[in-house]
Amino acid sequence: MKRDDRAFRVALVADQYVNPPRGGVDAIAAAAQTGWGVIQLPADDYPAAVARRLLFEVAEQAEEFARHGYDLVLVGRRNGLAGALGRVGIGVPDRIIPESFVGLVEFLSSRPSPERAVPFDSLPGGSA
Repeated sequence: MKRDDRAFRVALVADQYVNPPRGGVDAIAAAAQTGWGVIQLPADDYPAAVARRLLFEVAEQAEEFARHGYDLVLVGRRNGLAGALGRVGIGVPDRIIPESFVGLVEFLSSRPSPERAVPFDSLPGGSA
């Protein structure tokens, strides 16, 4: 099985860092540079009902990753995320509001390797 470079590290990323304005912090590039996967949070201007559904889906994914020992972080902020995560039984992960690309890279790079991660091929139905 080929190991995914993003294995066991997932950043929940606010839209403004996925689609940054000119000169803004690009979390996708920072995640790629440091070996992190990304789950984009819904944009702040989404209708409330749509955002609630999307946040619940993000929370379900985050809970699955957390259960299998992934390191989760939050880049930015998103109203409603804490409630959605609470409904699936997990808290808000460590968070950064990055002021610079370098600061975000340093934050992601400084995270310890997840030690409890469950290899994919040991899960029921998991194989290469």
